[in-house]
Amino acid sequence: MVTAAQRRSAFNALHVKGKAFLMPNPFDIGSARILDGMRFDALATSSAGFAWARGVRDAEGLIGRDDALAHAADIISVTSLPVNGDLENGFGDSPEDVVETIKGAIEVGLAGCSIEDYSQDPKIPFYPLDLAVERIKAASAYVKENAPEFVLTARSEGPVKSEHELDQTIKRLNAFKDAGADCVYAPMLKDKAQITKILGAVDAPLNILAGRPNFHLTRKELGDLGVARISIGSGLARLAYGAFTAAAEDMKDGGSFGCFDRDPSAEMPVNFEDFMKAKP
Repeated sequence: MVTAAQRRSAFNALHVKGKAFLMPNPFDIGSARILDGMRFDALATSSAGFAWARGVRDAEGLIGRDDALAHAADIISVTSLPVNGDLENGFGDSPEDVVETIKGAIEVGLAGCSIEDYSQDPKIPFYPLDLAVERIKAASAYVKENAPEFVLTARSEGPVKSEHELDQTIKRLNAFKDAGADCVYAPMLKDKAQITKILGAVDAPLNILAGRPNFHLTRKELGDLGVARISIGSGLARLAYGAFTAAAEDMKDGGSFGCFDRDPSAEMPVNFEDFMKAKP
């Protein structure tokens, strides 16, 4: 049986510039079993996917630390792959809150986690840089003392539409790297020129979010640029819930049931039920 330390070591080793390893995000045990069966390099939780499964909105404080860590433990329990945790803002504003979350993440067996600078306060949506840095610094210090191969990812959530915004993102990512982050992540990035600029300005493994509309760079292209890691975020959960909602809408408003004509096992190269646990 693979140990938590082995998962951390394997996950840490994946973070190489240009590797562009793919880390999809299951949103429940069933989707985790499917992705485990396909043998990706690693998996990650999705705060949005889990929130939707619980019937609540993401990033509004409706999912607590204990719930998120219990969900992560569920995902870990059905895979031997390393699992990264999407742990939002660390479930609190202070560096001490973030450390408590990191402690829990290591205890449940996560191989790494991300901490974002989005405060969930609509009046001040992003933490001031000095506080954001102190949060990462405290998290890094705890990791280095207790689980050195645990991968701490720091996220800069701000917009990157203008050159000024992109420069501010670079400033934050560099500050997070200097504070001890092992990987950096700016979810708003999707333009090739912007990604190239970030990679040239920030000397740390970079995660790119690919699971969203109008993202047209391939894994090879991202690897050639120097991207270390590709995550899917809520993309798979959004597709699943979107297909479910569209089928329900067809039934209710159209009164027809053509949405069930498609036979997944006949039309898809992989049948999802093949990955589900069967009776011995």
